[in-house]
Amino acid sequence: FDHHCPWVSNCVGIRNYRYFVCFVLSTFLLSLYVFTLLVLIAIQLVMNVKGYGAGKYAAALFKQYPFVLGLLVFTGCMLCPLGNLVGFHCYLIASNVTTNEEITGVYTNRNPFSLGIRRNFKQFLFQLQEPTLVQPGALVPARTPGPKPTTIPPDA
Repeated sequence: FDHHCPWVSNCVGIRNYRYFVCFVLSTFLLSLYVFTLLVLIAIQLVMNVKGYGAGKYAAALFKQYPFVLGLLVFTGCMLCPLGNLVGFHCYLIASNVTTNEEITGVYTNRNPFSLGIRRNFKQFLFQLQEPTLVQPGALVPARTPGPKPTTIPPDA
């Protein structure tokens, strides 16, 4: 267990950290893609506006296509925290520490588990998944044979 992430409503640890980072990275890349396309669409939509200035372009876009402007602002605002999160987790992978270890400052001088940036990323990407410690049979107890329930005849 490393930490509980309220945004994905799940605990992030050694067995699912790779999937969590891939999720954050793919969300960031999707937001970047949508933002880039919306900028190109917005430029095409306001090409016929007379005059110069960002204010005139934004006003024309707001009047004619408010959905495009709203989505552009939303994806632009999402890029900042997602980019910071991707950068932070790349730093964590490069230094081979967990979020919990970074926040609590376990390794003040030197992390004894760091293998160097390249080998840390290689370990993150290609290391085999840790085996589960949960025994599936232990979650649900086996059914024990007991006395059969008595049935009452329908006309009794």
